[in-house]
Amino acid sequence: MNLRFESELDFASFKNELRERLDRRETRRLDNPGYKPSAVNILLMNKEGELCVLLTKRTEKVSTHKGQISFPGGGYDESDGNIANTVLRETFEEVGIPAEKIECIGRFDDYISLFGFHISCFVGAIPHPCEYRFNEDEIDDYVEAPLSLFVSLGYDRIEHYNFKGHDIEVYHYNYDGYEIWGLTARILTDFAQTVLKD
Repeated sequence: MNLRFESELDFASFKNELRERLDRRETRRLDNPGYKPSAVNILLMNKEGELCVLLTKRTEKVSTHKGQISFPGGGYDESDGNIANTVLRETFEEVGIPAEKIECIGRFDDYISLFGFHISCFVGAIPHPCEYRFNEDEIDDYVEAPLSLFVSLGYDRIEHYNFKGHDIEVYHYNYDGYEIWGLTARILTDFAQTVLKD
C-alpha cells in the first residue's frame, strides 16, 4: 500500500483500501479464560503526507509497563458493555480524543500479553493535527511514528525469549529518541507486514 499522500483524497482512498483488506482477512480471535480483557487503538493519521500512528509514553505512576511506549487503550469494565466501547472510553480517558473524532476502520488480531491481558486491537483514523488532552497520571508524552518504519522492518535489534515453551521475538525500534518495543512493536510489525505491505 502507498503510505504517502499528496492530498486528503489520497488518504481517504488509503482508508477505503485498508478497510477492505481488514474485512477480507481472517482476524485472529483468541479465547483465553483467566486473562483480563483489554483493547488498544491503532490510530492512524495523515501527518504531512505520511501515514503515522499515535503512540503514548506511559508515566512511572501506572501499575504496568512504566515508561514504555504503548497504544491508547486499557482494560475492559463491565459498564462498557462490549470491548469496542472499552477502546473508545480508554482512548478518551488517556488522550482526550472523543469517539466522534475517530473514524473506525476495522479490527486487527487479538494478542496475549505476558502480564495476563487478552488484547483486542482496533484500527481507526484521526485527523492531523489532532487536539490531545493527556491524562497526566497515565501519559507522560507521545509520538506520531511513521508506519514505514515497521513495513521496512527498520528495527535496531531483536531479542529472543521463551514463554511457556514458545520462542518469542521481541523487536526494538528507535524513532525520534523513543524506543518502541515489546508487544507494541510486535503488533505494529505484524500489522505492517500482514496488512499494509504489498
